[in-house]
Order: sequence, then structure tokens, then C-alpha cells
Amino acid sequence: MAIKPVSVSMLNEYIGKLISTDPLLCNVVVKGEITSIKYHGTGHVYFSISDNKSKINCFLAKQRAMNLTEMLSDGDEVILTGSVSVYQKGGYYSLNVTGIEIEGEGALAAEFAKIKARLEKEGLFDSKHKKRLPEFPKHIGVVTSETGAAVKDILAIIQARTKLTNVSIFPVSVQGDRASSEISHMIDFLSDTRSEDIDLLIVGRGGGSPEDLMVFNSEELARSIYACNIPVISAVGHEIDFTIADFVADVRAETPTAAAELAVPDMKLLYEKINKLHEDISLNLSNRLMYDDIRIKNIYDSISHILTNKIQSYENTLNRLALLLSENNPRAILERGYSILSDEKGMPIANVSKLKIEASYKLNLSDGSADCKIYNISEDVNYGR
Repeated sequence: MAIKPVSVSMLNEYIGKLISTDPLLCNVVVKGEITSIKYHGTGHVYFSISDNKSKINCFLAKQRAMNLTEMLSDGDEVILTGSVSVYQKGGYYSLNVTGIEIEGEGALAAEFAKIKARLEKEGLFDSKHKKRLPEFPKHIGVVTSETGAAVKDILAIIQARTKLTNVSIFPVSVQGDRASSEISHMIDFLSDTRSEDIDLLIVGRGGGSPEDLMVFNSEELARSIYACNIPVISAVGHEIDFTIADFVADVRAETPTAAAELAVPDMKLLYEKINKLHEDISLNLSNRLMYDDIRIKNIYDSISHILTNKIQSYENTLNRLALLLSENNPRAILERGYSILSDEKGMPIANVSKLKIEASYKLNLSDGSADCKIYNISEDVNYGR
């Protein structure tokens, strides 16, 4: 005879009754590290406690939260007393906390701090080792889960911002015991074999609980990112908390979406910027040409004015010299009744000591000349005084 099926609610109700009547689960003491703590507006506190293999959700009612002597924080190592209950509508169980004992910093937080301090001392976080992201990457590699929301967000953003970049997905596990090693080995492989054709790597996942993000606190993964020949953007998807991968990566993005925006330029905005620059350059060039045209015209007018004045000055000088030459022209002197006596060679004779009796000379007048001979010479010492 077939077993009669029951409804989901009936099954959850039955499981709830079994748990609520179990003497061990009604008063259990459990030790773990607080993660994902949230103080709700109602006064209740919601959080999880975990070890390196598992976790359980916890609920601390407002009345008990008011009795806390210190604030609970992620990373606190605590010993909780409480009872396990089933939330029938959601089909999950949680620990209803009735007592809390804080032991100090949890193992996960302590390990994180230890790794961080060691790598920081070695210089893996120094900005001088950070590689510059390419402005216009031709090929981007994405190291993440091929089925997660992160890869969809990254592809959507990159394709919306540019059509000039190729994207290759290199699938890895992003949670579980082997996830950090798998991601590390993939980065090593890409660094060794694809650094020539891949310009940039985006490594991460789409958020998750602190336990999920512990994958990216691995020292092995940190060293692979540091040694990678390709620039790396960490995109773990947790805006508040930093992972070790965030510190060692060349650039940290708060989310996969932000990583995609950092990785490629928005070509639409770039084209708008180029057009604006073109307009500004055209306007500046037009203004410059107009300014230079005015300046050249002013220089031309100034030179023209200077040259005109120079020419006028030279003309005045030439006119004065012409007048002076005209006034001192021998022919003009001859026209006033004077004459010039010259010897046979045409050399003018200025005084009587040069004359000889019976010698022939030429007498130059204003309208001609006449040959003459000297018959008598008289010297007058007072002549011309």
C-alpha cells in the first residue's frame, strides 16, 4: 500500500514538533564565530555563527538584546545557549538564543588579521607594485562562476558601455573548500599563458555571506594575484568589508558592476566628450584666427603708417638735397654771369698762378664755350676780399 502524501506545511510542522520536544535541542550550548550580524529596527538581532565547515542562523530577541553588556560584532568568538526552532513558513531552523558568552576574537577573524599582517609586511599591498589598468582594453578575462549573477552583471555592463572589447569567461568555483585553490590556479595559468592577449582580469563573485567571502582571504590566492602579469580588479561584491584579495589586487571594486565600469570606458560618454572637445577646439581656433587676423591687420596698419612716414621723410630729405644741388649746380652759377676757365685737359683753373702766357684755354659760359689765349697776367691779392 502506497504511503499517503502530506503537504509541505504538515511536514515542516512535524519536523518542528520533533525538534521542539528533543531534550538536547531544547537547551543546547554551541560555540562559533559571529558572522553577518544585523541589528534590526525592531530591536531584535539576527546573525549566524560558524566554524570552518558549517554555520547556523541565530535569533536574539529584543528583551535579551537589551541585557547585552557589550556590542556583538562580526568575528567575535561566542558560546551560545538556546533552543533550536523551526520556521515552518520558510522551512529552515535557527537557534533561539537565550544566553551569550563572548570569548574574544574568533578564529576566522584572527586568521584574517594574521594573513593580512604577514602579506602587508612583505609589501604585497604597496601601491608601488600596483599595475595600471589599460584605458582601452581589447580583451578582458573574467574569473568567476559561470552561473552566478556576477558574470551576468559584468557582461551586461561591458556590452552596454563598449562594443570594442572582447570578454572571455574562465569558470571557477567561488565557494567551497577547493574554491580558493581553483581560482589561484586559474590566475596562475592565465598569467603564464595568456598575458599577451588578455589586457585585464576581473576576479570575484556576486556577494555572499562572510563565510562565502573567506575564499578570497586565502594567502595562496593573494600571492597569485600579486604575481599575475595581467592587471587584476577584485570584485568580491561586498561594499563594506575588504578581503585579502581586495588589498593585493591592482584595483578594488565594490561590486562586479563597479568592476565592469572601471574596466572599460563608456563609449557614449567618450564620444560626447570628444564632440565637446571638437566644438571647444573649433571655437578656440575660430577665436584665435579672428584675434590673429585683427592683430595682423593692426601690425599691417602700424607698419604701413611707419613706412609712409619714412617715405615722406626720405622724400623731404631728397627734395632738400635736390634744392641744395640745384642751388650749387655749376650751370646755375654760370647763368648768373660767372664762367669757368679750364686747361686743355678740361681741368678747371682756380687761380692765376696756374696760367701761362700764350697758352690756350677754354672759357665755359652758361650757353657754350670759347677758346682763348692768355696775353697778360696780373695778380690782385685783394681780389675777392
